[in-house]
Amino acid sequence: MKRFFEKDELKLLWPFYFVPLFLGIFVLENIFQIPYFISIGFSLSQIGFLISAIGFASLLFEVPTGAIADIFGRKFSVISGIFVSGIVFFLTFFANKFITVLILFFILGIAMTLISGAEDAWVIDLLKHNKKKHLVQDYYSKFASFSAIGLFLAGFVGAFLVKSFGLKIIWFVTGIAFLINAFIFMFAKEHFIRRKSHVKEQIKETFSHSKKSIAFSIRHKIIFLLLISAFVLLFASAFAGRITWYPLLQSRGFSDSWFGYLASATSVLAIFAPILVKPLVKKLKGYRRYSIFILLLIAIAFISVFAINFLIPAILIFLISQFLWNMFSPARATFFQSFVPDKMRATITSFRTMWVGLAAVISAPLAGFVADKIGPQYTIVLGGLIIIPAIILYWRIKA
Repeated sequence: MKRFFEKDELKLLWPFYFVPLFLGIFVLENIFQIPYFISIGFSLSQIGFLISAIGFASLLFEVPTGAIADIFGRKFSVISGIFVSGIVFFLTFFANKFITVLILFFILGIAMTLISGAEDAWVIDLLKHNKKKHLVQDYYSKFASFSAIGLFLAGFVGAFLVKSFGLKIIWFVTGIAFLINAFIFMFAKEHFIRRKSHVKEQIKETFSHSKKSIAFSIRHKIIFLLLISAFVLLFASAFAGRITWYPLLQSRGFSDSWFGYLASATSVLAIFAPILVKPLVKKLKGYRRYSIFILLLIAIAFISVFAINFLIPAILIFLISQFLWNMFSPARATFFQSFVPDKMRATITSFRTMWVGLAAVISAPLAGFVADKIGPQYTIVLGGLIIIPAIILYWRIKA
């Protein structure tokens, strides 16, 4: 029987397995931040700008902070990012003014860029140096499993803490969790060879790669259609995302602490949804038809919110839509990558990430603004209608 951990695997990677589990359990802000901001009087438009601030900072600082990881090491970059994030969460505990929280979330976005990419590079370099490169795929699978377990437990922990101490406790607990994880990572091993890397060179190289990938993506009809559909779907997911669903559920009598249980239920669905992708793709004869079918179901689910006036049906539709999104996401990624040439995979994928990031920056505050004007219920319905153009784009793909 194969062991779950290979010999010396835990010796090398135990901090990288412990952190997603521990962080997942006690990082509560992601579950409860929207109910919290509503409770202190922020409008949905303002909440949208807060979400957008993190994405905007990421777009601006991804390259410069990447240079920090190359010059000073991945370990320094990751620990710095986690530590700064923890301080930001602590300060948010005391912040009540919108402009103050907006600045803090912008700083949080910068801190996240210190972590993203650098952590992956840290693990991969470490495994290669110790002749354990074959464990890379196992690491990602186990990381995902520990993260899912953490999120599942976080729902129950969060529900208990919010019910006992109120919504504001989420910032204190999350801040503590981040600082503990920064401390844990100090014990992680690192194999790092300093590279001659400069911000100017990275920016120049990024623009060069982006130019090539943009030109190719526009010329390639299928990739172009998929990029446009991804942009459209980001708006749909923003209009029918947490920024609208959470206040809608609250208006139907959903208690603040219950959002923890809802997160736990969502995490369980996220585990099982991808299992159905492969057999359904086979039954529907390809990713194109599968994507159209799933998107149509999501659109119907969102549009049906128009007639929902009670709590239980609203919860069921929310869970169904989350389940369907989790069925769509892996298929979308596989379908997109099937048209990307190997020699341009990194640049085109990077461009897609930037493109979708731009959509996220624009869509979150716009969704909040619309929800303030016409209400969360009709904004979710509008999200369903926005999916229809994406379905048409998939329909036009001849593959």
